[in-house]
Amino acid sequence: MTFKHINVIKAGCIFALFILLSVSGRAQDQKAPELMIGDTAPQLKYGSWVKGSPIKAYKKGHLYLFEFWATWCGPCIASMPHLSEFAKENAKDLTVIAVNIWEDKSGKMPYNALLPKVAKFVKGMGNKMAFNVATDTKDEFMGNKWMKAAGQGGIPCSFMVKDGIIQWIGHPVQLDSIVKLIMHGNYNVAAARKAAIEQAAKGPSPEESILMNGMKNSTAAIEKKEYAKAILIIDSAVKNLSPVMAGPLNFSKFTALFDAEGEEKAMKFVRDWQATNPGYKGSVGSFLASRPGLLKGSYLYGVNILKELADNPQPASLMYKFIADAYVNMGDYKGAVEAQEIAIAKAKEYLKNGKFAGFVLEDTVKEYEAALEKYKKGIK
Repeated sequence: MTFKHINVIKAGCIFALFILLSVSGRAQDQKAPELMIGDTAPQLKYGSWVKGSPIKAYKKGHLYLFEFWATWCGPCIASMPHLSEFAKENAKDLTVIAVNIWEDKSGKMPYNALLPKVAKFVKGMGNKMAFNVATDTKDEFMGNKWMKAAGQGGIPCSFMVKDGIIQWIGHPVQLDSIVKLIMHGNYNVAAARKAAIEQAAKGPSPEESILMNGMKNSTAAIEKKEYAKAILIIDSAVKNLSPVMAGPLNFSKFTALFDAEGEEKAMKFVRDWQATNPGYKGSVGSFLASRPGLLKGSYLYGVNILKELADNPQPASLMYKFIADAYVNMGDYKGAVEAQEIAIAKAKEYLKNGKFAGFVLEDTVKEYEAALEKYKKGIK
């Protein structure tokens, strides 16, 4: 997670399940940037050019937008319909290249094994991804030599390049205003570089440091199954954080409590948390719905959260898919069938109306329908 993006996270959520910036599990420790605004852009390398025509060379005076994303990144998906319109409106002066990076957050799978997944997603998006799409190389050149070199640990992230020089680096929510400045000759690269250097020199605020260290150290403990240690780290950090900033740590504590102290204490914690300073509600609901072996009351608590979030603001199709999972885990296949039928109906409605593009694809409906048939067979 980069210093400059913590404030973006504070701003809120596009969907409750997805913070505005998604952070790769392999990009937590960021060094001081080696690549800055005003520097020559690194070479463009790609493993596969999935959509559009490969860029052979930069045209003089033309703008190139490199948009880094992954299929697991909710904010990346949420921004794509607007990015497509943006690409169409500025096609004369600008070329968009969406570069898929960090597709496997664990870094354990060979990159070429992930290409079918990416290609399937891009095909499913259709004209909601009306721009070039490429994937990283197997040695992750783009993720390392562009993103990490620039101190960027979260996606989506945009790089604007003109005449081979990096003009701007930031979140795509700022694209419209930045492009207008550059196109109209009102953008000062030297001033932007100076501001970026000053921002990088400031480093994180005390609260940001507490959050980043808490996440890093508790995650390391959880990976070693040292759950009690992780909870102590989280509790120490949360005492010094605002409720909004404490959200990711509270969710980590909630999940760790199941293994450290059991379901009863985990549920007491989450009920108290959600009753006072609610956050990460979609993540809490989906976690409960998907975890086998819980008490019925825990599942119903998750179901109520998911129903509350359906179309408010999350896609009801996804919420009812999770609700169906919860009923399956309860052994209630009749309830699962009813929930899955709602999920399918809502997914078809979204496809027809072009709503929640990227979160609902044609394959989503097929997968939901296949699950529905299994649930029907479970009814005795």
